[in-house]
Amino acid sequence: MKIEQLYLYDNDPKVTLTAYILDDSPEMLKGKKRPAVLVCPGGAYMFTSDREAEPVAIRFAAMGYHAFVLRYSVYSNGGVRFPEPGKSPVYPKSVYPGPAREIGMAMKLIRSHAEEWKVDMDRIILNGGSAGANNCAEFAVHWSDPDFCEAIGAKPEEIRPAAAVLAYGVYDYVLMQKTLEKIGDKGRLEMNRGFGLAAFGDPDPSEETMAKASPINYVSKDTPPMFLWATREDSTVPVDQTLAMALALEEAGVPCETHIFENGDHGLSLADQSCAEAMEQVRPDVAVWIPLAETWLRKRFSLELPEKCPDWRAELGIDS
Repeated sequence: MKIEQLYLYDNDPKVTLTAYILDDSPEMLKGKKRPAVLVCPGGAYMFTSDREAEPVAIRFAAMGYHAFVLRYSVYSNGGVRFPEPGKSPVYPKSVYPGPAREIGMAMKLIRSHAEEWKVDMDRIILNGGSAGANNCAEFAVHWSDPDFCEAIGAKPEEIRPAAAVLAYGVYDYVLMQKTLEKIGDKGRLEMNRGFGLAAFGDPDPSEETMAKASPINYVSKDTPPMFLWATREDSTVPVDQTLAMALALEEAGVPCETHIFENGDHGLSLADQSCAEAMEQVRPDVAVWIPLAETWLRKRFSLELPEKCPDWRAELGIDS
């Protein structure tokens, strides 16, 4: 495997694309291109989670995909890890739609190395959890929009995603606010204000602003197929976010597979010890999401393999 880190901006070493490129071999694909996964870690647009970065990329690489991790612009890049409404300044680069545009920039960067790395640009999968899922969803519904493309200097066909695998994301900001108000959890509401400052530059964005930035409102026939999962016990992002997104995809005729697991809190990532900080994040009942996603992806992105291996006896001139 070749591992290489590239920068999206010459003057910003914190916004990076790390490539995990599988080696070619005459014993495997023999020069054919592979599909790839672009991983966007979560972190409430305040930071990018290590737990949802390299461990996830390595797992997808084990499936036979090239993998990339995008460390997009987040609030902590401005020097403050957690925004405090009323005290902390706005960090413009983490504000919508900046991070989604950076996914497009990453797609362009991958394309510029596609021949060298043997990447099949027609089969790029987006992956993210939490804010990373939101960012991927933002890109998934806007990639074909002329204004969006113009902002990053790309043509739609250059940055088209083929699928998305998203975990416990926020897809409808208005619904999120209303659900938290209904629950009445003051701690979660205050935390949501910090998220608002990081993602919108405003701890109390208007309903119009939230609706405009909600990917659920832009699902269309151009939206790629999605694999969604979440947990019912999520204490950060209500599970109705995933259910609402699944319904929006169904109404638009976009293929979707959705899994809601009964137990487990927010941010489980792979839900195993490869990325766990504590035992409560090791959930075998939830960890099955990754083989389920692998099966779902294989229906669309099977590697181009012949039915049978070459006959080594014939190659050596030996009679069978």
